[in-house]
Amino acid sequence: MDPDLPALDAGPGVPAFFVVVFVLIALVGVAVVVGGLRSALRARARSADAARLGTAGVTTTGTVVDNRITSHHEHRMTFSPIVRFDAGGREVVVVGEQVWNRSFVTGRAAQVVYDPAAPDRAHVRAEGGSVVGHGVTGVVVAVFGVVFLVVVAVMARLALSVF
Repeated sequence: MDPDLPALDAGPGVPAFFVVVFVLIALVGVAVVVGGLRSALRARARSADAARLGTAGVTTTGTVVDNRITSHHEHRMTFSPIVRFDAGGREVVVVGEQVWNRSFVTGRAAQVVYDPAAPDRAHVRAEGGSVVGHGVTGVVVAVFGVVFLVVVAVMARLALSVF
């Protein structure tokens, strides 16, 4: 053992450096799992809310007036429609939950289902885009995180067996 390293060991002969590295890597894996599950649960809640509005809400036609642009890594952007609609004489503007890799066409019609008691609570269905992707992506990310944690655990076990 290197005399310059601190004497924090996880057991007989296991350097503290390995313990710290594996703990940090495991924390990254846990963060990935939590993020994926959170995304999937949020998508499920949005879907359930849309279903409730589908039975109790008011359906109308709105117009795409703009796009919300979200920038991602490697110069990739996604677009969500900004839709204006009339809610019983009140003009309401909402951002749809749909995401697309191209901008939504301004001026196009979009189906809107809204809560008449709170018209800002609305779900938009514009031409193109998908709302399914958020839930599926969250589940895939969570599964990837679990696989990552299993690999880290196996590597940690192998590293401990060496010492």
